[in-house]
Amino acid sequence: MVEVLVVISIIALVVALLMVTIPQIQRQSRSAQCLSNQRQLNFGFVQYYGDNSGRFMGVDTGLTAWDWVQGQSNLNGNGYEVEAAVTKGRMWPYIDNFAVYKSPFDPFSKFQRLRTYSFNAFISTGEGPAWGGPPNWQVNTMGKIPLPSETIVTSLEYDHRGYNINGFGIDVSGNAVWIDKIAAWHPGHFNFTFADGSVLSYRHMAKQETVDYYMTLPQNGVYWPGSDYEWLRRHMVPGMFQ
Repeated sequence: MVEVLVVISIIALVVALLMVTIPQIQRQSRSAQCLSNQRQLNFGFVQYYGDNSGRFMGVDTGLTAWDWVQGQSNLNGNGYEVEAAVTKGRMWPYIDNFAVYKSPFDPFSKFQRLRTYSFNAFISTGEGPAWGGPPNWQVNTMGKIPLPSETIVTSLEYDHRGYNINGFGIDVSGNAVWIDKIAAWHPGHFNFTFADGSVLSYRHMAKQETVDYYMTLPQNGVYWPGSDYEWLRRHMVPGMFQ
């Protein structure tokens, strides 16, 4: 009987350890896949300007014919994206895989949101000037980015309208306003790629419940001061801030 109880206790301990470690391993695996997806998108971005006289593809969503994706479909009035929005974009020839466009952390149905990732709106043809940047701020060639290793290119975006529109950005004037919000689906961190091709999991200083609250509010213009805002502000616009 004692031996049976010992065996049961060992089994219970092993099960308890597995219940703790397996979700952590799964999160790490998903985070690695998310970074891999972003790295591939960034690589496609780099390949495109190499093939097009050093000019970037557009990072908006249908504003120009050379945008990386071509808008969203309001099919049956539901605003869901359709595959043509992705396949007609300038990024598609370099990726040719829908799975790369969607993060494994995305909680939304694939039928509602085909695309999780977005580009920094201050690069190429986004909406940067409307968010506190100076006139003619946006860059359209790599040579105009003074700090490629510190300039964010891609991240996950949470657009409360149900599908991502345009790029992601914040007001860089110092007002601590997040306009198109970065998705808070990675526990404890955000994933980014940079203009030099590097990737980073940035561990945010704010508590996860705080990030969850502010980054999922159903409106733009969310006010959230703090060190995370300041870090992102410095890395959204290349070389503007120290």
